[in-house]
Parts: sequence; structure tokens; C-alpha cells
Amino acid sequence: MNYIAIIEGQQVPIPEETAISDEKLKLAITTYFPEYANAEITRHTQGDTTEIRLIKRAGTKGNCITELKLASEQINPAFELAWDLKLLEIKNQLTLEVLIDMQGKINQTIKTGESWETYIDKVFSSLRQQPPVPSNYPVL
Repeated sequence: MNYIAIIEGQQVPIPEETAISDEKLKLAITTYFPEYANAEITRHTQGDTTEIRLIKRAGTKGNCITELKLASEQINPAFELAWDLKLLEIKNQLTLEVLIDMQGKINQTIKTGESWETYIDKVFSSLRQQPPVPSNYPVL
């Protein structure tokens, strides 16, 4: 029996030991076409040849999307602090003593902002490493 994988219009001969299992086939193909890791596989036998069509399916963009969905909605603490300081300034209550009293809140806001920045960089890095996937929506 001959096995031909059809990938993006290309016909690629596949050895029988690879072609008999979807998992083995995906493992072999994703070495060269990583975007086919979640491919839909259909087989059609005609005579002594089996055509195996691999069709890309969009996968997830990694765990960071799930983390973002589950993250609680919050206002950036730096904005809250800036609004508090501006309000004190408008009321003519922004004094050195008040700033000294707020130093703990200022330091905590800076620390929180730095941890948010680290997390955002991690998410962006993860998203950049994900393979492109085709859209399910037609181009207008």
C-alpha cells in the first residue's frame, strides 16, 4: 500500500509505519510543519494508494490566555495613587508630611507595578512564540 500525505497542496510520500497511526503521522509532520500539531486528518483509499489529508485547525495561544481570562479586573495601582495625589493637590492638602505618611503606599504601588510589568512581559513573550494560525473569518 502507498501512502501520500497532502499538506497545503503538496503530496508527500509517507512510509507505512508512519502513516498507519494519526499520532505517528502528526509527530513526523510537525517536525517540518509545526502548525499541523492539531490537524484534522482524513483518509481516502483508491486502489493501492491512501491519500491522507491534513487540515490545519486553530489551537489555543497558550496558557497565558487562560490566565488572563481568569485574572481579576483591577485598576492599575499607579493610576489610583496618581488620582489620590492629584485630589490632595486640588484640595491644597498635598504637603511634605502627607507624602511622608504615604511613602508606604507609594513603595507598595511601585512594587506592584513592577510585578505587573514582569507578568505582562511574560504574557507577551508567550504570545510571540505561538505559531500563526489561520482565521476562521473571511477577508472582506
